[in-house]
Amino acid sequence: MATRELSGAQKAAAFLLSLDKEAAANVIKNIDEKVIVELVEAMGRLEPEMVNGESVKALEREFIKSLRKPRGSRVRSDDELRTMLEQTLGKAQASELFKKIQQRLLHERPFLAIEKEPAELICKALERESDPVAALVLAHLDPSLSAEVLGLMEGERALAMVRRMATLIPPPFETLVAIAQDLEARVREIAEGPLPPNPTARLRTIAEVLNFSQPEVEKSVLDGIHRDEPKMATEIREFMFTWDNLADLDSRAMQKVLGSIDTRTLAVSLKGSSARVEANVMANLSSRVRDMVKDERELAGPMSLRDVSTARNEVLKAVRGLIESGEFRPARAGEDLVS
Repeated sequence: MATRELSGAQKAAAFLLSLDKEAAANVIKNIDEKVIVELVEAMGRLEPEMVNGESVKALEREFIKSLRKPRGSRVRSDDELRTMLEQTLGKAQASELFKKIQQRLLHERPFLAIEKEPAELICKALERESDPVAALVLAHLDPSLSAEVLGLMEGERALAMVRRMATLIPPPFETLVAIAQDLEARVREIAEGPLPPNPTARLRTIAEVLNFSQPEVEKSVLDGIHRDEPKMATEIREFMFTWDNLADLDSRAMQKVLGSIDTRTLAVSLKGSSARVEANVMANLSSRVRDMVKDERELAGPMSLRDVSTARNEVLKAVRGLIESGEFRPARAGEDLVS
């Protein structure tokens, strides 16, 4: 990062961190206490690229100083910063000053304590929070971390988070602190214990087991689940035959499916599809319909993931209709095919 992008406090902090502790302590002794608060706060918040060798050299030139052996520096831990202050000011004064620094940091970044945790843990913790609270947390995290957490969320919820973040009205500081403390405890709890079962993973496992079962066993199980949990039975069926499975659909079944799908829906569903799926679909269309689908896809232009997903669901619904009616039976896992 170029030095012109750093604030005055950041420049001074980066330069001090390039010195050894004793030299830095001697410099700090001659700085006003009010400035030290801002300076040490900047030390704790510097990113690694702000204190690499190139940046330090640029600072040296700016300060019109020449070091015998320029070197990069690293961001100090809280313990190291506390030690540096104690060497300079004494334990009592350093402790009081450190409290002020921590309080100031807390006001600016109330969720700083969890920002060092993996995005996966934070995402898991936010699954138990309401959308307003989750959006509030994401709005106060480092932007790169927020983006990573959003990428782990379901598409619909991630979109809802972004919308709420755009219109967010911050609550009182005390509320932020309470939420941060609760979330920190939950993240720690998740990190220390086994992760709670993922319902989606569980249903996918059931689907895989049924794909190894005989047709009568599959029907009996799914009918039994449907009586008590219709939604669960539907989700299991969806996992038993997914969009990628279309790549292995035989010509007879594929042509039956395609016969019930209009060209626009088919064109949209193929956007972003794998080459294998697209090849199998196109191979089972007449040249006239194939050209129509290509034209429709080109005319449609970029489409949202939601529209593509809706179109694919229409195609898969036709496949599942054939399966349920007995007109089509997908190859079972581990089942050998002969011609």
